[in-house]
Amino acid sequence: MKKILTAALITSLLVFTLGNVALAEHVEDVQPEYIADFRPGSVPASASLPDSASQVLHAGVLAMLHYDLDSFAAGDSLTDWETLYNLLSLYGQLDSRAEYRGEDLLFPAETVADYAAALGLDAAALGAVPDELSDRLTRLPGEDCYLAACGNDELAELQIHSQEGTGTIEITGALVYRVDNTPLARFQAVFQTAENLFGFTLVSLELL
Repeated sequence: MKKILTAALITSLLVFTLGNVALAEHVEDVQPEYIADFRPGSVPASASLPDSASQVLHAGVLAMLHYDLDSFAAGDSLTDWETLYNLLSLYGQLDSRAEYRGEDLLFPAETVADYAAALGLDAAALGAVPDELSDRLTRLPGEDCYLAACGNDELAELQIHSQEGTGTIEITGALVYRVDNTPLARFQAVFQTAENLFGFTLVSLELL
């Protein structure tokens, strides 16, 4: 049953909805309940770390479930780009620099670099987008921009259970199926505070 739910939520990430267009047009009024007041590109430093970290963790856990991984380790091109795509497609619509092109999201390269930094990734060193993701994420030639298919993960919610530390922060939690609150994955993560858009860098992420 858990595998069926996991497959369903990963599939839901790839659903494109017109509702996302409305969200972009009214970003000042509508936000997912677990994002609080965090808006990358606007005032990320004002949000608490759990609020902003939940987005990175959501993106990372989905990628790990998709590739059946127990831990996230920067350096694998496919996993790195999958996680970065998840982060951009689910939460990039809240960034003031993003805009819609049809039903897709258009990001300047600097936005992609900012989101990559939160994952502990250097966008300049990531290389080209893997062919496996070309139907969801592409770099537009001559525009220094990326076009991402807008994701929608309404089936799952990330919950943070505990947070410890100051400069180095340990967080535990779970990705939960919204319908019946079934845990799809439990995780433990370590973040390091940093001078970047999100205010931190992901050091490690493991499924328990």
